[in-house]
Amino acid sequence: MKKRILCAVIAVLISLSPLHLEAQSIERKLLTWEQRSVNIGAVLEERGEVEAEFFGVNLNQDSIWITDVFAECGCTTVGFTKDTLSQDKIASLKVKFNPDHRGGDFAKQIIVRTNMDIYGDTLVLEGTNIPVLDNLEKSYPYRKGNLGFRLPAVNMGNVFTNEPKLKHVELHNFGKDTLGLMEEHSGIPEYIAVSMEPATLSPGQRGLLLINYDGEMKNDLGYFEENITLSFTDESQIDLKVMSVVHEYFQPVPKSLEKVVPKLGLSEIDIDLKEVSTGKKVSRNVIISNMGEETLKIRKVSTNCECVDIKLVSNELDAGQRTELSFTFDPKGRRGIDHKHITVFSNDPINPVRTIVIKSSIK
Repeated sequence: MKKRILCAVIAVLISLSPLHLEAQSIERKLLTWEQRSVNIGAVLEERGEVEAEFFGVNLNQDSIWITDVFAECGCTTVGFTKDTLSQDKIASLKVKFNPDHRGGDFAKQIIVRTNMDIYGDTLVLEGTNIPVLDNLEKSYPYRKGNLGFRLPAVNMGNVFTNEPKLKHVELHNFGKDTLGLMEEHSGIPEYIAVSMEPATLSPGQRGLLLINYDGEMKNDLGYFEENITLSFTDESQIDLKVMSVVHEYFQPVPKSLEKVVPKLGLSEIDIDLKEVSTGKKVSRNVIISNMGEETLKIRKVSTNCECVDIKLVSNELDAGQRTELSFTFDPKGRRGIDHKHITVFSNDPINPVRTIVIKSSIK
């Protein structure tokens, strides 16, 4: 009896083995995409559909053709190359996004299946949809000349030195004249580029101000508030505040190199001066050390108040070396609980920015 059962099991396994081998022989051969994710930026609903294009090349020896394309929702439609792609031939996917009544950030997935990839490859269309507004006066409450803005200033957020950051700012023309940006602006620094979409705004039309901030060209680190002046074709000018925090960009550090790279050490990061008199300056020292094996470079030391004076003995430390950071806090004209910050920027790729908090109770 046992022998019969064993023979039956073996027979089943033998019958299944060709299927197993066939499943193993299916090899995914994918198209190589120029970009797997395309960001189309801010999309104004009243301007209708927006189109983006993906390009994929067949780097395989076998011919490939696209069999199916599936979009995540009905707001996205896709047209694609239906020809057979021999080696080195390029496929095109044209994706149209309909912004009708959809607001906010979006990331729409597009699944592409081919004769050599039944599982499907994933592409992403990203952007921010800005729907039509019912009450323009309330939606754009901040006026600068004849232009209405949602906020009184432009906050770029964190800007890194490896690539410029683009910010889309809504604006509405409440005036009676058509407005366009002048080609040259004497009131804008070289690391900030400004353009407008559309290039001209008719009376009653809204658009987008595109602000491109180049952190590397800025050549400085930390928090900045900068006023720029925009000049328009009707000879009007407006001042706009631009806020940013510029950081140096570092590549991710492999686990094996974490003890080798420069490592910034601080003897204290939370300093309590306790009770201080409003008429008396207070000084303290903080020891900075390099706990890594490579040279530590202090890029910058800054504070959020002119009432804190800073002195750094050395801004370059070899492995194991230490230096002294001294500060003097002048509480003149201040009362009550007080907090000040000292920010240290360095080439420590794991923790490039460290903050020292100074607390006090001013009497």
